Amino acid sequence: MSAANKEISYVISVSVCAGCYRHIKISSKATLYQLHKAILDAFEFDDDHAHAFFMDDSVWSDKESFYANIIEDEERHTAEYKLEQLGLCVGKKFKYLFDFGDEWRFQCKVLKVLDEKTKMPEIIRSKGEAPSQYGYEFDDEELDEDE
Repeated sequence: MSAANKEISYVISVSVCAGCYRHIKISSKATLYQLHKAILDAFEFDDDHAHAFFMDDSVWSDKESFYANIIEDEERHTAEYKLEQLGLCVGKKFKYLFDFGDEWRFQCKVLKVLDEKTKMPEIIRSKGEAPSQYGYEFDDEELDEDE
């Protein structure tokens, strides 16, 4: 197998606030869109808003930005770029922005580059309780009482 076809994996630390982070192991063949989905799953957020990655670690920078496909005015979409195309290396920091209204900002940092395949993104470390996406806790029992 040539070096260009060799599959590696990344361990990416994603933090949303002090003391709350997830370490996600993901294939170099995964797209930024797949990383977006893995982050939302890791923090139990609903995928109901636009997102973007800012690979220069500066939110709203045009330099190295990648947007959800629903943002038609942008040239680079997250579903079209694989992680292996982005020059990721240990120590690389970048921002993930979810929901342009509430502006959930996630700090990402490449912790490790592993010489192994990863079929599906996997949370390998978790610390802290994820914040509520909508600013309140939804309780199914409250629904039952109101009916």
